[in-house]
Amino acid sequence: MSNSIENTLVLCDLDNLLLNAEGNLPQLHRDVLQLFASRGGKLTVYSQRSPKVVRSLLGGVRLSAPALVCGGILAYNFAEGSGTALCSFAGMEDSVLNVLPAAPGIGIAFQMRDGTTRVVRMSEALEAHLRQEWTSFVLSNAADVKGEEVLRILFYQDKKQVPLTALLEKTLGEATVTLRAERMASDVVALLPGGVSGTAMLNAVCPPAGYSAEQLTVLADCTQMTELVQLAGNSVVPADAPAELRLAAKQTTLTDHDAGAAAELLYGMVRAAEKFA
Repeated sequence: MSNSIENTLVLCDLDNLLLNAEGNLPQLHRDVLQLFASRGGKLTVYSQRSPKVVRSLLGGVRLSAPALVCGGILAYNFAEGSGTALCSFAGMEDSVLNVLPAAPGIGIAFQMRDGTTRVVRMSEALEAHLRQEWTSFVLSNAADVKGEEVLRILFYQDKKQVPLTALLEKTLGEATVTLRAERMASDVVALLPGGVSGTAMLNAVCPPAGYSAEQLTVLADCTQMTELVQLAGNSVVPADAPAELRLAAKQTTLTDHDAGAAAELLYGMVRAAEKFA
């Protein structure tokens, strides 16, 4: 019988399932990932973080397919050191990039298609996130940035009571009709030039690595991965995942996200492979 672990690609939510509360990859997960790889397991990740930060966090962990970084809008191939942008602000320089709000207490950063982060306006919340996520950055002027190079715009609020959504609608006007805002954290909002479908994400990961959707197992714990959960041949979420993810997934782990859900799945795949070896 063929070893199913060798014919399956696992796409795992890095931020919520592999990292601890301090944003580090615990030794337990490093050991399980090493064991998984030694038995022929194939892995890639989904993350809100930039390629450079993801590579730093993973250390020697090798990925078998492009990773979905920057919230799934950049498919980055670490083996080649290049990425494929799934969206951009091309042609939106005058309607968006050059008219961003300049309200006190709101920091603004651009995530770029080359994987870098450019800070347009610093704030206390933005500085705290840059430190916590180990993100290097370059101070920039929005007027000097081309729209096709910008993947998404991140807004960081020092004061949570600032009505950021209303402020964006007032500042950007009609442009907001095509834009999409996502609340990433209590103090962070991401602005995208539109939605990126789960199909686009899947096609950016599986075909380049030689896998079909049926061979993909998605391990998720963020709602941005819901479409991927629905499209994958197999999908697993932790016991305490958001309700919409639990409804969409084919399996639920016995453990919560911070109690080893990722380790439970990957170790289970190793045991199954050894049983049928």
